[in-house]
Amino acid sequence: MRKSYTILAVIVAATMLMPACTPRDAVKPAIISVTIRPVALIVQAVAGSAMEVRVLADADGNPVQNAQELASGSAVVFQTGTSIDRWSSGIVPKGVQLVAVCTASDANAPGDPWLSLQFAGGIARLVRDTLDTMYPGLQDKFDSQYAVFMNQCSQADGQLKKLVWKAQTRTFLAEDATWSRAAGDFGLRVVVQPGLKGMDLATSEAAVQVREWGSAAKTMVVVRNVGAGETTGVDRQNNGIVVCRLDASGSTAQGDFVSWLDHQLELLGSAIGS
Repeated sequence: MRKSYTILAVIVAATMLMPACTPRDAVKPAIISVTIRPVALIVQAVAGSAMEVRVLADADGNPVQNAQELASGSAVVFQTGTSIDRWSSGIVPKGVQLVAVCTASDANAPGDPWLSLQFAGGIARLVRDTLDTMYPGLQDKFDSQYAVFMNQCSQADGQLKKLVWKAQTRTFLAEDATWSRAAGDFGLRVVVQPGLKGMDLATSEAAVQVREWGSAAKTMVVVRNVGAGETTGVDRQNNGIVVCRLDASGSTAQGDFVSWLDHQLELLGSAIGS
């Protein structure tokens, strides 16, 4: 009887120790994107169901209410090389790895790389390499999901190029260079005019000004970024201005990254094809 109790005690002790001996690959950490939602969607595409992806900032770039708590429970924080890095670095505890996605592209080039299918692929590759190193037991899953993502980007890129090649103009106006890298994918040019910010584009005065700004390229297309709660779309106004409202922050994103960005670029193609 005493021998049976001894064996039972050993089994119980071994069972209690098992969680502590679980390999790192079995852990389900939070992989947190510290910027706008598009980067979180890229990370999620590569991480798949093996990881939970959270976002530390809202659509305006401000920290969410529980940002510090989220960062403390993360395994790695992907930063973007934007001003948001300043406050996000301050709330990330020691021991949590910081990875800047801007290292996957030319950091000096204007425009947001996650709005370009080409540069999004570079970000996805960086995410894959990071996760492969941290969790080698899940490498096959990460590599497979990365390959699917890249194939989706390639297909979307080919379809969009066919749309853009039919466009009547290859130039559009914008108040900043947000969409410059995306435009570069398709040989488009962005004329940056800060004066567009806050301008009422429905007036005759706006039409005169926009016509002047776009005269060299013969374009009346203006791209504007929508805010939280606003809708995207293309408006062809009576004064001749074509307003293309795009979602650069991902606030309207539903589902996967490629579907969301593909829709934004389809709207741009429709606007310049007017």
